[in-house]
Amino acid sequence: MTRSVSFLLLGLLALSAALALPLVSDSRFLTLFLTQLAVMVTFAMSYNVLLGQTGLLSFGHAVYFGGGVFAALYLITAIGGGALALPLEFIPLGGALAGLAMAAVLGLVSVRRAGTTFAMISLGMAELITAAAMVFPSVFGGEQGVSTDRMVDVTLTGLGYGRPSEIYLLVLVWALVSVALMVFLSRSPLGRMANAVRDNPQRVEFLGYDPYWIRFLQFCIAGTFAGLAGSLFALTFEIANAEVFGLRTSANVLIATYLGGITYVLGPVVGAFVVLLLELNLARITDAWLFYYGLLFLAIILFAPRGLTGILAELPGALRRHGAAGCLRRALVWGPAVLSGLVGGVMLVELSYHLSNSFDPSDPLRLFWRDVDATNWGVWALALGACALSAALVLRARRGGRRPEVVVTPLVEEGS
Repeated sequence: MTRSVSFLLLGLLALSAALALPLVSDSRFLTLFLTQLAVMVTFAMSYNVLLGQTGLLSFGHAVYFGGGVFAALYLITAIGGGALALPLEFIPLGGALAGLAMAAVLGLVSVRRAGTTFAMISLGMAELITAAAMVFPSVFGGEQGVSTDRMVDVTLTGLGYGRPSEIYLLVLVWALVSVALMVFLSRSPLGRMANAVRDNPQRVEFLGYDPYWIRFLQFCIAGTFAGLAGSLFALTFEIANAEVFGLRTSANVLIATYLGGITYVLGPVVGAFVVLLLELNLARITDAWLFYYGLLFLAIILFAPRGLTGILAELPGALRRHGAAGCLRRALVWGPAVLSGLVGGVMLVELSYHLSNSFDPSDPLRLFWRDVDATNWGVWALALGACALSAALVLRARRGGRRPEVVVTPLVEEGS
């Protein structure tokens, strides 16, 4: 109960801060970042309905997101042209219905099998829809895409939704409603049965339930909220092309969900925040941001299968087992090794990218707030030395018996 109350208080604090943001800050970048975060959180939570709760690894979840995007774009255009008397605030319902319709049609075939078969079917569906979208430029706009104008006369609140702070509040409200509904559904009997189908479909079938229909219902729920997230995307950016159906969109939501932790209902919230932060900020710092992105994903899969949320959840237990002094000793042992390895690895990656991509490799490279010459062997020696030092420190710590504990836990959250 104490843990639930803590999460509730933390959530209320975060909600209060989010709602008060337009009143205390006029930063356009921060408002846009939080708007995109709300969209990404909704999208990632919808994906976890499949992966974390039902055990369905999909490579084509962007299909339902894209359906919501284009449904919303055309609905906004119809409202602006006077052909539809629907308040702008209800646009996400249209995106949700579009995602539901697509999921209901494609899910009849997709969820007949789970595991690798389902993953390959979802990949084929994604490629098929993406190719079809490019074939019909009159509908999906081709490379130029479809655009609209969200500043319409028909609204419930009387707001014009031209300012970023106004559309942020609309997107935030719908994102909060969506997240609350998905959390509720995860605790419902259907959510519990989906967990059972994920863990042991044969036993569920033995009890008299059909795993196919449970997967199908979960698939439709995931598609509904993915379409709603797509409509929030359309309200934010007012333009989209066929790329929203593509594998990059599906890969982003998969990575965000896995980074946050698929075993936690709210794990995708953490993953969405990290992914969006990397996309918007790391890309402005380095050309190798996709490389770091991939390395982070691999590190989470190999060393923290429960995701970043799992790491945070283990911290109180580690403090109870080892005490503050014990945790500090372990940090002092492993911290220099990790830090040295990170510095050396970043230097090698940045130097390599600069030599291969720069028009003139002798141009100065900005590295750790200093300009360095990538053609100077001394810089390379320093980077290799940092990596060697990291390896030596790791070997020393392992020989000293201070190897960090590896706790093997099943990928099932208690009460998920």
